[in-house]
Amino acid sequence: MPEQPIIPTTANLFKPSEIIGILRNHLATGQVNQKVVCLRGIYFKGTYINQYFHTASDRLVDESTSDELTLSMPLNLREGYENGNVITVHGILDRTITNKGLIQIVLKVTEVEKLKELAVSEDEIKRTELRRIKSEKGFKNVDNILESLLYQAKRPQVALVYAETSITNEDFEKGVQAARTHIDFTEYRESFARTKVFCQKLKQLDTMNFDVIAIIRGGGAGLEALDEVELLETLVNMNTAWMYGAGHEGEKLFILNIADKAIAIPHALGTYFRDITDGVVQKRNNSRAALVKEVEGQFKKQIEDSNKKNQELTKQLEALQKQNKEQTEASNKKIEELTKAQKEHEKVVKEMTEQHKKATEEANKLHKTQNETLQKANTQLQEQLKTQGKTLTDLQTQQQKQQGEFNKSLGQMQETNKGLQASVNKMTGELMTARQRVTELESQSSGSTGYIIVIIILIILMIIGFSM
Repeated sequence: MPEQPIIPTTANLFKPSEIIGILRNHLATGQVNQKVVCLRGIYFKGTYINQYFHTASDRLVDESTSDELTLSMPLNLREGYENGNVITVHGILDRTITNKGLIQIVLKVTEVEKLKELAVSEDEIKRTELRRIKSEKGFKNVDNILESLLYQAKRPQVALVYAETSITNEDFEKGVQAARTHIDFTEYRESFARTKVFCQKLKQLDTMNFDVIAIIRGGGAGLEALDEVELLETLVNMNTAWMYGAGHEGEKLFILNIADKAIAIPHALGTYFRDITDGVVQKRNNSRAALVKEVEGQFKKQIEDSNKKNQELTKQLEALQKQNKEQTEASNKKIEELTKAQKEHEKVVKEMTEQHKKATEEANKLHKTQNETLQKANTQLQEQLKTQGKTLTDLQTQQQKQQGEFNKSLGQMQETNKGLQASVNKMTGELMTARQRVTELESQSSGSTGYIIVIIILIILMIIGFSM
């Protein structure tokens, strides 16, 4: 079983700022901070000024090499000094760690003394600055670039830039020809003495996706053109890795300080390409042989592991077969029971189906009879409704006729009643007159009272008889 990775507890986890702070405190306690030293070199002013501490970050460059040290220069000690002055400085060395985790040695200056006004020319100052820029940008590893491509079975693209009148020797040609089996070389000729034209050519090559650009020239007169500031500036700003193979052994030009790779003498450049190609091919072959041996060992171990695994699997298979047999027998028994139960269930279902079918037929028959009865009753009802409708129509017609006759009789009765009313009114008038007459008669003779009463009764009887 593979080992589980150890996960640190929360107490062991640090932030980058915490680690930098711990190391900064540790470096601050070193004895180097307790000694005053005196250094000599070429002075160059920096651009960064710390307004809080009133100091500037200047540089002190070695007179014979490109090594340099950062100075923490107080602003009041800085006045009167120019770039290129040779000075001696006194101060305390301080080791600090930057926010990017880099340890930096800084001299905190306490005293300055000028030894020479100008140790170098203006061009040399510019070259020194270009060397610093190149150091900050970083040098490209030409060997790794070529070897990486060759290991991947890819063909590196290399531009060979010769001086216009350069004559290559036999060793160089042999080396290049041997390397052509794995490297694609493209040759260019340019006058190194015409700096502007040469710079334009290099800038053009820098955009053509070459993996490496090689500058090749023999020694002798005119070699100093390779130290022109304009050319050096072009080379420092190139994105393509470039190598230098020019001059004779012992000739030291400044261009060597900024080259990604420098070959001592030009004819060794061809040998370099051949050797790096042969080295990679040999390493690939050795790696292939070692890989084959390793694979064979792994394969042998895999076979042994497989055999051991097969034995274990065989035992497991036998156990599984036994278990499977028992499970199969139990399953078969269970299947038989289920089959028997299923048959019984099917029998019950069949009986229920037949009963349902019979009941359905009877229900359908009953339903049919009921439908026929209902249809017959419906037909009779329709006939009755039709007859009743006709009778209703006749009754309505007869009612309308009787209504007409009633209205006519009512009119006649109203006319008769009107005549009777007029007769009653007339008789009422006559009665009133009779009453008056009776009154008068009463006043004339009380003996005639019975006679009057008889007359009134007769009149009433006449009225009643007439109205009837």
